[in-house]
Amino acid sequence: MKRLLYYVFRMLAFCSRLFSSSLYRKLIVLAHKSQGVCFEGMPEYIHTDAYLDASGGLTIGKNVVISTNVVILSHDWSFLKREKLKHDMSRAFSPVYIGEDAFIGASVVVLPGTHIGKSVIIGAGAVVKGNIPDYAIVVGNPAKTIGDTRN
Repeated sequence: MKRLLYYVFRMLAFCSRLFSSSLYRKLIVLAHKSQGVCFEGMPEYIHTDAYLDASGGLTIGKNVVISTNVVILSHDWSFLKREKLKHDMSRAFSPVYIGEDAFIGASVVVLPGTHIGKSVIIGAGAVVKGNIPDYAIVVGNPAKTIGDTRN
């Protein structure tokens, strides 16, 4: 039922883009909240094609921009392929945090356990894991810091 609610809100958000950006933001936030995403304020923009996985915990700060085709994961089943770890499900989930005023470019992949600081810019196509400090400019695969947004 929660998944159906997500798709209804997402469809309404998509249709509302034509006449009201504030209604779009409210509806897209409702869609993601129905899936467990925690918002610390209203985001500036989240594209309807963004995939936000909140299964391990996902918190998004205010004024965040999430561009098209972004994938944010808070779970990782790959390590469970080893036979002796199949019963340790607790390690499969790791929360993701995105700080206020962050910008996440098109087709970025954010991996589980990532903490993105405030006012961070992540360039298109980057694959991000770990702790990204406040005001960093990050690009590439794997992502590397190349600058500071205050400069």
